[in-house]
Amino acid sequence: MESNRKPQHKWAALLLAGMVSFSLAAPVSAADKVQPLSNPSWTSPSLFNDKMENALAIRATDVHAVPAKKIAYVHTQQDMPNTTGNTDNSWYLDTLQAYSTVTGKPQWSYVLHESDGPYTLTTQMAYTPYGTVYVYADYSDGTHKLHSINTSGKANWVKALPDTSDITLLKDGSLLVASRGKVNNQGIIRSSLSRYDNNGKLLNQQAIQGSVLHAEGNRIIVAASKLTKNENGWQAVPNPRIDVYGLNLKKLYHYQFPANANVYGDGSDSMFVLKNGTVLIRTNIDQVGNKLFAFDPKGKLLWGRMIPGGSITQSTGTGYTTYENGNLKLYNVASSKSVASVSLEGDAADYTWVKRTTDGNLMVNMDDRMYILYPSNLAVVHVFNTTKLGSPVDYNDHTVYSVNEKVLTRYPLK
Repeated sequence: MESNRKPQHKWAALLLAGMVSFSLAAPVSAADKVQPLSNPSWTSPSLFNDKMENALAIRATDVHAVPAKKIAYVHTQQDMPNTTGNTDNSWYLDTLQAYSTVTGKPQWSYVLHESDGPYTLTTQMAYTPYGTVYVYADYSDGTHKLHSINTSGKANWVKALPDTSDITLLKDGSLLVASRGKVNNQGIIRSSLSRYDNNGKLLNQQAIQGSVLHAEGNRIIVAASKLTKNENGWQAVPNPRIDVYGLNLKKLYHYQFPANANVYGDGSDSMFVLKNGTVLIRTNIDQVGNKLFAFDPKGKLLWGRMIPGGSITQSTGTGYTTYENGNLKLYNVASSKSVASVSLEGDAADYTWVKRTTDGNLMVNMDDRMYILYPSNLAVVHVFNTTKLGSPVDYNDHTVYSVNEKVLTRYPLK
């Protein structure tokens, strides 16, 4: 899902490269050979055959494959001239395109703009396992819409929403719509949570104090503290009280972070919900360093563990990993000792990340290669050369999909 949240605090300096051998808790073969990408099984036609004559720039922002439906989605965006002069916001023409994973031929396009209608300002995507795509859009006329698009490229339904919102697909398949809310003169944010089924039926709705920090699985994490005001306006306190809600949108528990803690990081993943409902939240504590807090499904604080300040954290669904200087370590909730570790060879990328793939693995990018690893033990599934790849990239089921030179390419991995 594409996100619009802005980072508010840096965890630490940028990661540096490491170049050491492979190691696990149990002995495993050292460096895996980097696999060159084979010839692509197909390359699509241009993604921008519908480019507007007055478009200022064009880009692809997201790729997502659904092999079960033989579809690869590409979200494209065209920068459009802002003709009103009433706002500094950029205008976009956003399109969801579908391509056959078998042939690479275009199947359909769904444009989030009607002739003479408003353009988009921001968009978010949420992809379901069965192929339906939810797209939330803020429009240049001040409206907000939620689109449900099926695998044939038709709208299942479109809803007008009253406020700027964020969307998340939850564990039971329902879609959470969390309004950003408004701040009153006391610094209190009043917002709302709404859940919809795949038919667009409203399942439940709840007015809340605060705004959603993170939603995943069967938990919704809300920053509920009052904001503070300074010369720049209303500001979030760095150590909020968090309220945690369940799928019924009822508050399950709350926790007040210490005064010297900061839960707002650099935009990288820092809050996670494990499969059993355990919540992990990363913080930076003045004069102490980075700590990861764990809360069991009922809200009991299990522990606060120190983690490297320059590391990247990621969830495995049952535990978590930290990555720093080429070293990836795996932890579970029960023990503070790593249960597996691997040192990834290769120079660090300009911006290194650790992500979860749609098929449940971990993906780590390096300067000239990418690693796919099993989350249960960090064993390497694939390590392949990325010099041919553009951006964005998606990996699913031993296959890489990449946008490069305005086309989508499919690379099967051996």
